[in-house]
Amino acid sequence: MKQTSNIPTLADLALKYGTISHDQHTHLLKRFSFEKEQTDIEDLLLDEGMATPYQLELLKLIQEYYIVRKSGKEFGKIAIEKGLATMADIHQALELQKKEFKKSRHNKRIGDILVEARIITSKQKDLILKEQTLFNKLDHNYKESRISKNEEKGRGREDEQQSEITVLVSSDHMTAWIERTNPDQIAVTLNQVKDAIMKYGIVNGIYPDSFIQCFLDVRVKKFPVAWVDCSSFLKGQSSFSSYIRNDTGKPIEKKKGDVLTEQTDAAIEIQVANLYGENINAVAGNDFFVRCGVNTRWSRDRLRILATKSGIPALSADRKVFIHPVVHLLEDADYRYGPIEPYANLSVSGVITGAFPITAGTVRADEIRGANIDAIGDIHARVGITDAVIRAQGDVHARYVHNSRIETFGNVYIQNEIIDSQIRCSRKFESPKCRVISSKIYAKGGVILSGVGSERSAPSTIVAGSEHHAVGLVQTILDMMNSILVKLEELKDEEGYQQSQAEKNFKKMIELKTFHDQAMKKKDVLLSELNKKKETLNEKTLVNIQKLISIYDQRMNSSLATLKTMNASKKEHDECIAELKKKISIFAAQAEKDILSHEKTLFAYLEKSKEIIGIPIIEIGGKAYAGTNLGGVYHVFTLTNEKTDFKVEELCRQGKPPELQFK
Repeated sequence: MKQTSNIPTLADLALKYGTISHDQHTHLLKRFSFEKEQTDIEDLLLDEGMATPYQLELLKLIQEYYIVRKSGKEFGKIAIEKGLATMADIHQALELQKKEFKKSRHNKRIGDILVEARIITSKQKDLILKEQTLFNKLDHNYKESRISKNEEKGRGREDEQQSEITVLVSSDHMTAWIERTNPDQIAVTLNQVKDAIMKYGIVNGIYPDSFIQCFLDVRVKKFPVAWVDCSSFLKGQSSFSSYIRNDTGKPIEKKKGDVLTEQTDAAIEIQVANLYGENINAVAGNDFFVRCGVNTRWSRDRLRILATKSGIPALSADRKVFIHPVVHLLEDADYRYGPIEPYANLSVSGVITGAFPITAGTVRADEIRGANIDAIGDIHARVGITDAVIRAQGDVHARYVHNSRIETFGNVYIQNEIIDSQIRCSRKFESPKCRVISSKIYAKGGVILSGVGSERSAPSTIVAGSEHHAVGLVQTILDMMNSILVKLEELKDEEGYQQSQAEKNFKKMIELKTFHDQAMKKKDVLLSELNKKKETLNEKTLVNIQKLISIYDQRMNSSLATLKTMNASKKEHDECIAELKKKISIFAAQAEKDILSHEKTLFAYLEKSKEIIGIPIIEIGGKAYAGTNLGGVYHVFTLTNEKTDFKVEELCRQGKPPELQFK
């Protein structure tokens, strides 16, 4: 329990923040000194009843803050020594770090703060971190006081995994993210993520375990773990009304100019509980819970969404209102027909080919071959789907699916067979006469099949109850958001490089100017001496002095020429910096809008999936061959022998770990 480089111990922190008294602190030190080989300070605080688990987590978080702050000061020293930051920059960063910790209990690194403030670049931050060794020493010494007890309890690996998790809370305390340092190499469990969330005091808006488990399974580096959705409150406060469907749930055909949605107020303030359960006032515009899609627009007062074309209305999974005009094709949808009107309710008497990508409302065709289709509604292939990529939000129907990928929020119904394909759906996969070969099926609402596999085909994977469809959509959106941030970072790094080159040129120009002025002074001294003693000097000395004056003239002329060249180069760098600043300003503003739009879509998808009940049940009426992988939310089991006519269900009993049960 020694202090490491002025880092307070848990006992000292407990005393400082009033968790224990001075007498308890003295007793704690004596007992630890006596039992230090068998216990640690955490266990003593709990055993003596001096601190609750929650208080202990807070004390450990504060101790981590001291470690991070000490490391940050060392980081700042290196940055100052390298001329990359000033003392004022470091003090300001330390103050921001303190405010961030008080505000969100998040230990933000000094390097990240300096990068966000554009004082240093990401590359410069990495360079400083390579030279910094103090934090590693502090971290090592801090863990040394606990390593003996951890090894006895088998928790050494858990500490390493826990340090791989970072919880990021938004400034408005409405969104929380999990960020992992090395998801491809270090395994993290669901309980470790939930412990990290608890450590930050997050109690509201946490996503279900099935979401978190799936994010961990597919090794997403950064994913949302909690979000407070205000849309239902906002709908009630604004008296939101929708005129898209009738009482039976069927869409009502609309004419151009018809009202699709309506509300009473464009800006609403409501009181909601944030992530920490604290009541706050949330303000949002009317696009918070619905947005305009294709063929719709806002009214002038932004209180209504109107149709800009006649057709069938629909509300997409990402909360956009669309109008789908009806398009009938009495031929194949191929190169001869040409591009199809976007977001139409499409009916094709022949085959949809891969001639052009298709965005649609609903799709009906005899056959789909090689097509790339995005649909908001249902997809019906009267024959089958081959070599296609389909993303839908309604149900998908076909007789067979070969070598294709299907993703949908709806149900999937395949009559005969699925070969070499991947299907992900948020509802059920109900195909009691269908046989699956060399394919992967993930269905949140459960799976019903006739048979799986064959003696010669590659093993198939059947998973029920999981969130693979929603998580796959989120991964795609996160990749798009990351590409925007990477491009912005590249522009900032280029600006930093140009700035450093301009500064280098300026320093060299100062050195050359100093050299030029010194040479001029020496030349003036020689000329003065020459004028005074010209008559007394012999011819040889006179020639030498004249040569020396000539050399000074050459050096001065050379330095002036170099100065002109470097000044021109500096001007080029300055112009490039000015141009980059304009680009960064424009791109940053657009990037903020794009990321906000992507985030709205991301959370809308997750909320849509939350509405659907997960059913981790797989029913196979025929034969499943050996090698078939069957799974639920938490487990995947590989059949070692053939099985016929059975059901697999993942059971989660209270107090027991989830398990797969065969019936």
